[in-house]
This record gives sequence, structure tokens and C-alpha cells, in this order.
Amino acid sequence: MSLFNVMSNLTQNDAPSLRLFRKSESSDDEEKRLKRREKNRVAAQRSRRRQTQRADELHEAYECLEQENSLLKKEVQLLIEEQQRLTEALKAHEPLCPVLNCGMTPTTRCTVPPEFV
Repeated sequence: MSLFNVMSNLTQNDAPSLRLFRKSESSDDEEKRLKRREKNRVAAQRSRRRQTQRADELHEAYECLEQENSLLKKEVQLLIEEQQRLTEALKAHEPLCPVLNCGMTPTTRCTVPPEFV
């Protein structure tokens, strides 16, 4: 007969026998229960330790990525500034450029002096 069947068939008049039933649990059952609780406690500690370690690793990776992102943003800004300088230099050069201003028409070709090639 299972413990559930015994418990479900008890009435209030059976309370003293319930106490005797509980006292009659073997010490082996108690030892098993204590071992199981200890094993579970150790497993829970190990799980929390792994979880904390994983969180630390993620935080470290986050900080590295933030630093890399900051450096990349600075590099992008420098490249944008360089592009603007080169665009301005090209615009300033266009009116003076012999290649662009050689009087070329759609049917004629302009010869570029060797020093500009």
C-alpha cells in the first residue's frame, strides 16, 4: 500500500497512528533524504557559480565590444573628415586641371602631357 493510499484513508481519529507511522520511517529513508538534499544543495551552488561566471564573461565581452565600437566610430569620423578634405581639394583642383580643361569636344580627344600621366 502506498503512502498516498494510507494518508487518504486516514480520519481525524487516526492522528495518533499517523504519528507512529511517521516515527516508524526508517533511518535509511532519512539518510537518503539528507543525501539527496545535500546533493541538490551542491548542484545548486555549482549552477549558481557557473551562472555567475557566464555573466562575468558576458560583461567582459560587452566591455570589449563597447571599446571596439568606440574606436570604430572614431575611425569613421576620421574617414568622413578625410573624405571632406579630399572632396574640397578636388573641387579646388578642377578649375585648374589641364585634363578637364583641354577644350575637349565630344568628337575630339585631348592629349595629356606625359608629366600629368
